[in-house]
Amino acid sequence: MKFGTAEAAPGELVKGVIELGQDPILPLLSPVLLARGAQPGPRLYIQCLIHGGENVGPLAAARFIRGLDLKQMKGSIAALMCANPLGQRQHSRLIPQDGTNLNRIFPGSPKGSVGEQIAHRLLELAGEHGGDAVLDLHSGGELTITAFYVIYDAKVMGPAQTAARDLAAKVGSRYQWGASEDWMEGTYLTNVTRRHAIPSLIIESGGGARVFDQDLANFSIALHGAARALGMIAGDPPTATDIRRGGNAVHVKCTRGGYWKPAIAPGDDMTGGQLMGEIVDMYGDTVETILCPAKEAWVGSIRRAYMPLYAGDQVVEVVERKHA
Repeated sequence: MKFGTAEAAPGELVKGVIELGQDPILPLLSPVLLARGAQPGPRLYIQCLIHGGENVGPLAAARFIRGLDLKQMKGSIAALMCANPLGQRQHSRLIPQDGTNLNRIFPGSPKGSVGEQIAHRLLELAGEHGGDAVLDLHSGGELTITAFYVIYDAKVMGPAQTAARDLAAKVGSRYQWGASEDWMEGTYLTNVTRRHAIPSLIIESGGGARVFDQDLANFSIALHGAARALGMIAGDPPTATDIRRGGNAVHVKCTRGGYWKPAIAPGDDMTGGQLMGEIVDMYGDTVETILCPAKEAWVGSIRRAYMPLYAGDQVVEVVERKHA
């Protein structure tokens, strides 16, 4: 079994690299890990760092894979550790060379900009190695702190989407978001699910330019849960309680510049008109009050506390709550 330069026999964990594109000097490479169980079974594919700076993903993936008992594991796990090496080098969620958000331009193009070419390659790799499930790991990045949530494609409910929804209930998160918004059309998740018919999830936790033990623990729960749900390792997947289902997201922006003083935390329940935070100027005066615009929602993400913001910057993402 081979993934890039990594080639694993049964019971082996191997490191390697894989080519994603070209830069002016050498091929653009990502580290990869390939773990092969002693017994045949399902194939799980993990992708990290489609947004540069979201560092919890690769750290958690490496810990998870290196901690597996490959003598007992069934199947294989391939992990692409850095889907956006150009962004990671500059701690940017974007492709600095062309300004694209890599997770909004799928399916990409082999003859497009550098970002479009990388997107095309990532989708190609998912088709080749995705197997039975694809997990796209995110962690908020430098500016934003997120709840521990899971997203699946819910706009077109075919067999892969149904399987993804079922898998989303087995990764230990109470925030289960079936997204059907237009922005999802250009995401890796949606294109892998629809074009390759592979159940795919975004799993997210953390951010704000720091890595906390709780974020790593959340990913450990999710990754072990997915592997158990697929029958790769022993044990039952976790079952979350008091579920918060998500529908559309509302991206709340400030209209005044200043410093963001949050009154909420990621994952908090919200109702319409509830205080979410304030924008404070250098005199210490409150120049804007930010209220929840949705009737019933939960907080998907917030900007880091006391970040200096420009008018028009996003401060909170609230996810409209669904009860069905």
